[in-house]
Amino acid sequence: MIDHRSRGLVVLMLLALGLSLTGCMPMPGEKVLVDVAGEYDGLANQRVAVMVAADGHMLHSYPDAPLHLTRTITSRIAGHVPGVTTTIPDQIAKFQEANPYWMNMRYGELAKKMGVDKIVLIDLVEYQTHEPGNAHIWQGLITANIGVIDAHAQDPDNFAYYNTVTVRFPEASDIGVIDADNETIQLGMVLLFARKGGGLFYDHQIEVDK
Repeated sequence: MIDHRSRGLVVLMLLALGLSLTGCMPMPGEKVLVDVAGEYDGLANQRVAVMVAADGHMLHSYPDAPLHLTRTITSRIAGHVPGVTTTIPDQIAKFQEANPYWMNMRYGELAKKMGVDKIVLIDLVEYQTHEPGNAHIWQGLITANIGVIDAHAQDPDNFAYYNTVTVRFPEASDIGVIDADNETIQLGMVLLFARKGGGLFYDHQIEVDK
């Protein structure tokens, strides 16, 4: 447990994360950049919608989580995947609000309704800003299943690609912080998730210990 200057630590972590997201080099002698190949390259030159599903408990505790994730992941894909055309996140939110049972649609039908070639479907399993059972310790956690729906596949009702992504914030530690706030923790964990989850779809670099 970090009990001194922890707010400053969180801010520094966010700044470090921001640098890595923009591709800036880390401090010499501490970390190095390594190339990582994207696992699924089928989003290039496609019309793509990013959709986030969450259960009622998550939506009650974090009602803005799906839109935050949709915006951030969409931005990553739009900025890194060549030729991609992404659906505006606010339009997706309106569709989800107007169709509360959208997750019960067959995937192929959902893609047609959205008017896209591919859907990146993010199904949240865990989304929390506190250490479990301790409302005083801030620790961000996101776990989600990420699948790609291909409207033009032979079987569009099965995923063309599927993986599970987990991130924690602060990233380099299993412990949380005391002096933080909901906005800071959510920002940190959403940015980490966007970097890791979005990176499944394009070649990129990550920082590792030298």
